[in-house]
Amino acid sequence: MSKPTSIFGWKSVRHNYGWKGILLDSILPVVISTLLCAVMYCKDADIFLQLKHLLSVGISIVPAMVALILTAYTIMLTFIIGDKFASISKTDAGKKLIQDLNSSFAACLFVSTISIIAMIIISSIANMDIEIKEPNIVNYPVYFFVCYLLVYSVSILIGIVIDIFNSGQTILLEDNDDERNNAI
Repeated sequence: MSKPTSIFGWKSVRHNYGWKGILLDSILPVVISTLLCAVMYCKDADIFLQLKHLLSVGISIVPAMVALILTAYTIMLTFIIGDKFASISKTDAGKKLIQDLNSSFAACLFVSTISIIAMIIISSIANMDIEIKEPNIVNYPVYFFVCYLLVYSVSILIGIVIDIFNSGQTILLEDNDDERNNAI
């Protein structure tokens, strides 16, 4: 992978998070969305009613998730700016960790924001009661898309939890360095 021209902006986020991150984080949402669509098709569920329910759940959950992500990111920034990360940021691995942390949070916020916008637009359209000759041709793909966005927004948090854990573990690195220096 080529080196980004800047450490700032969406190009840097895309470089650090990358297509591999998107694909890996998409596995669970695709599987869950596919299974839910298949079950609803087999059970002959009212997909439009399920879509409206999913939209209401998503619209109520995702904004709260964004607030939690921003709070967690603010806490992470205090660690990154603080003394504990100073020695870590001098190494290539430490710089990579910080870039990955920032990129994970940015990607999560981006996906969550896109999810909110898409759900508001789709919810508005769904509430217009537009008559379609074959509604399931539209409703199943839209349900899949909304379910994908919602599950992706939630599942990407797993990576952020690991990033927060890894950041907390960095304090042990300095303790191990002190122990090694004292042993010599």
